[in-house]
Amino acid sequence: MILLRDCTVLSAVCLFIAGCGENSAGPSDPFDLWYTQQNESIVFISRAHSSEGELYLLDKSGEITRLTYNSRHENNPAISRDGSQVAYLAGDESNMTTWEIFVLDIGSGVETRLTYNAVIDAHPDWGPGDSHLVFSSWHDSTGAPTGAADIFIMRSDGSEVIRLTSSVWEDNDPEWSPDGSLITFKSNRITQSPAREEIYVMGADGSDKTRLTTTAGWQSDHDPSWSPDGGMIVYSHYDGSRPWTDIADPSILVEYWDELIPWNVCSVDLQGNSVQLTDVQYVASLPVFSADGGSILFLRMDYLFDSSEILIGAEHLLMLIPENGGSGQQLIPDGEHTGTMEFFDW
Repeated sequence: MILLRDCTVLSAVCLFIAGCGENSAGPSDPFDLWYTQQNESIVFISRAHSSEGELYLLDKSGEITRLTYNSRHENNPAISRDGSQVAYLAGDESNMTTWEIFVLDIGSGVETRLTYNAVIDAHPDWGPGDSHLVFSSWHDSTGAPTGAADIFIMRSDGSEVIRLTSSVWEDNDPEWSPDGSLITFKSNRITQSPAREEIYVMGADGSDKTRLTTTAGWQSDHDPSWSPDGGMIVYSHYDGSRPWTDIADPSILVEYWDELIPWNVCSVDLQGNSVQLTDVQYVASLPVFSADGGSILFLRMDYLFDSSEILIGAEHLLMLIPENGGSGQQLIPDGEHTGTMEFFDW
C-alpha cells in the first residue's frame, strides 16, 4: 500500500508488518519494558482489522484489546486522568464534517456522543477531575463551518460549551495543563500561513495567549503535551523544505518524501526555551510524557522502500526516551499494528 495521510499532523496507512512474539513470563518477555512503566494503559488507533481505523487498548499484562467495532473512522484518543474513559473523534473519514467527539467507558464499553455539529470536532483532552474536555472545532459564532479551528471547552457530558478562541487563523491541538490553569495549543495566528503552526499557551479561560516557539521557512510545530509538573511541553517539530500539508497527497509524498522530513520531538519551557530531543531520519511525532515525568513516549515512523527505492510505507513504532532526549527504546514488540498504528495516548 502507498497511502500516507494526515489527520492534523500525521496519520498513515502503511505497509502491513506481521508477526508478534507471544507474551510469556520470564526475562525474554518482549513486554518487559512496558511492565516497568508507571502508566497503566495505552490507547491507540490502528487499521490492522479495519481500513477506517479502530480504537485499541494495551493493558499492563501486555494484552491488546479492540475497543470499537464499527465502520466509522476514529482518531485523537485521550485517556481520562483516572484512566476509566477515553475521549476521541469519530465519523466518516471521507467527510470530516461528520467528525464528532465521543467518550467510551473502558470498563463497560458504553459509548456516549458529546457533540452534534455539522462541522469538524477533534482533538479532545481532559481537564482536572475529568469534569471537562477541551477540544477544537471548525465553526463560527453561528455554528456554520469555517476553514480554521478554534478551541472550546465543555462539560464531560457535552453540555455548557464555551468558546476560548476566535480567530481567522487556526488554533488546534489543545491540551490542558496538569493543574488546570493553562491550555497549550498550536496556532498560525502570527505566521498567518496554513502550514506554519507554532506552540502557544493561554489561561484556561482563553486569556493571555503567549507564543512559545518560533518557526522559519516551512518549519511547523504540532501536538503539544504537558510534563506532569506543568513546567515543560513536548511537541512535534517539522523541518522539511515543503509545506507539511503536502503529506496528505500520496502522489506528492511518494515523489518528494525526502523534502517532507524530518519530524522530531522537541521540548519547550514556559519561557520559550526549546530543545530538540530526538534526531531521526524520518518521523518522530506525537510525544507524551510518562506519568512520572522521567520518560517521553513517541511514535517513530521508519520509511520502507521497494527495490527501486520507491516509498511504499512505514513501520510505526512506539519509542521511549528519557525526558532529556536520546535514541530511545522500542516500548512494545512488533506486531500486527506495526504498519498501521496512528494517534495514541497513555
